[in-house]
Amino acid sequence: MDGLFGGRWALITGASSGLGEELARQLAERGCNVVLTARSREKLGALAAQLGAAHGVQARVIAADLADAAGLDTLLRELDALGVAIDHVVANAGYGTWGPFVEETTRSQTEMVRLNCEAVVGVVHHVLPGMVARRRGGVLLVASTAAFQPTPMFAVYGATKTFVRSFGEALAEELRGTGVRVSVLCPGPVPTGFQTRAKIEIPPAQRAAVLTPQETVERALAGYAAGRVIVVPGAVNRAGAVLASVIPNRVVVPVVRHMMKTRRTSEGS
Repeated sequence: MDGLFGGRWALITGASSGLGEELARQLAERGCNVVLTARSREKLGALAAQLGAAHGVQARVIAADLADAAGLDTLLRELDALGVAIDHVVANAGYGTWGPFVEETTRSQTEMVRLNCEAVVGVVHHVLPGMVARRRGGVLLVASTAAFQPTPMFAVYGATKTFVRSFGEALAEELRGTGVRVSVLCPGPVPTGFQTRAKIEIPPAQRAAVLTPQETVERALAGYAAGRVIVVPGAVNRAGAVLASVIPNRVVVPVVRHMMKTRRTSEGS
């Protein structure tokens, strides 16, 4: 049984599909009990049953919409009612929408901030004191390579992921020496339902950077286990993150805008 995860409990947000589902599967494979949360109770229930049967772990379900003002309260209240000690938090829930900011709805953009930022802070703040008291466990935050530079046509999404990256790096330093780790996963393109919701496609120029959900999560959990604060899976993605960090934004941002304008799918055009 995995020494870091075996017999422990992990809370995974956005667990019903995409990276969240894959994170839940791979944590269960490592012997970790899981609390799965997302909007769809039906999908979560089916996944929980699969994980319990396949890996002999305990799996609990909490249906909550963290983009809704009351959703975070629902999650935290039901999490407390479970009475389990959460040792790992995987803050994965999030979404993005492609397009000029002025053409987006106020609701879609403010809900994005609530889900991608506010819910992350709320969940982590709720469970972190217990981790610190036990001197074990950690936080895995899911950001994006969009966190390394402003992202025109994805302006709010990119800004939320920059927030997550900054929050995670600061928190990692605050928790140094406590026995609690913090990692920020910054994946590049991963073929999941994210692209469909955002109405974008991965252009040919970026396909060399694509990793499968399985590969992305394997590298994410390896980096988390090793105590790396920033985890960027894939050599191409790491090179891009380094370049974005050292080249001035006045040079990077117009290039990103051009790239983002080519990513709209025929459905969204």
